[in-house]
Amino acid sequence: MNTISKSYQNWTMSTAPLSEMVEKHYEKYMCLMPTQYGPDNNKAESLNHYLLNSEKLENRKNLKHLCVLPKGHVGKCKHKFTSIFKKTEQAKKILTSIDMAIYITPGNDDYVHPNRASRLHANVLSSIEAKKIRDKSVKKKCAIPLKDATTPLFLAQAALDWMVILIGVKGVYNELNEEADNIIWKTYLNEHKRFIDEYYKSFDRKIFDREGNTICCIKKNKLNLEDVAEIGRDVRVDIRDTDLQMGHNIPRSDNYITIRGCNLLPMTRRGNLIIGEKKFTENIWLDELKDIVNTSENELILTQEDIDEEKAAVEALLNLGCV
Repeated sequence: MNTISKSYQNWTMSTAPLSEMVEKHYEKYMCLMPTQYGPDNNKAESLNHYLLNSEKLENRKNLKHLCVLPKGHVGKCKHKFTSIFKKTEQAKKILTSIDMAIYITPGNDDYVHPNRASRLHANVLSSIEAKKIRDKSVKKKCAIPLKDATTPLFLAQAALDWMVILIGVKGVYNELNEEADNIIWKTYLNEHKRFIDEYYKSFDRKIFDREGNTICCIKKNKLNLEDVAEIGRDVRVDIRDTDLQMGHNIPRSDNYITIRGCNLLPMTRRGNLIIGEKKFTENIWLDELKDIVNTSENELILTQEDIDEEKAAVEALLNLGCV
């Protein structure tokens, strides 16, 4: 089997649940019924002439979002949490940040991958396949990267994870409406927050502090509303180290679906830079930081020893009358 096919095979194999416990938790609390919402399949098909000689990820036609509402909800199934937010400008900005993080792929240059598109897009290419058709004379916008794609089930799980992470940020809960205060929604959100809190604690990791506030899982600082969505500030232009970014436990790659339940993490921009492409629940990144600190301390001690030795040598020379 060639390298390209292996990437798709690994990606497909990662559709298996992390564990039976994780799978059953989401099934217990989430509706997860198919909705009528999904990406425009006709638009994807109109771009297939660019992909005639490409190997694409299979079984992506007409994917539909699953319902993210609590199991047993009343009314129409929905794939977003819009209904429990107020109609304020602040709430609208928070919802936009959720869309950009969860439902839409990161920005791109349009030569192969469109600048923002649904993570359920019908056309998905591995990095190797994308390079084959990349041509800067034509903006094809024909497929999304394999590393940014996901499945309807995992997308719904990820949306719930990110929702409870955001609610833990001071000020976000105030933008929810009265519906979010009913017993069904409170149980739904609180039980899931407890679940992901315990999940990461099982790896000796924290994403919430003792009071339940969402923290940068790397730097441990408490996040604030302005780190999520600040009125009057475009985070693409006015960039701050404290801005919330959606981190991944297992980093993005062609070999694994990273937009899924129990894989999203609250990280500041600075925290994301610190951990890089390391796995949060493993100790490699922590050991590297410890080595840096220890090395710096040792260098400082050695430098002081050198100074002391030089002083002693000078004193010895003075006593001998050599200076």
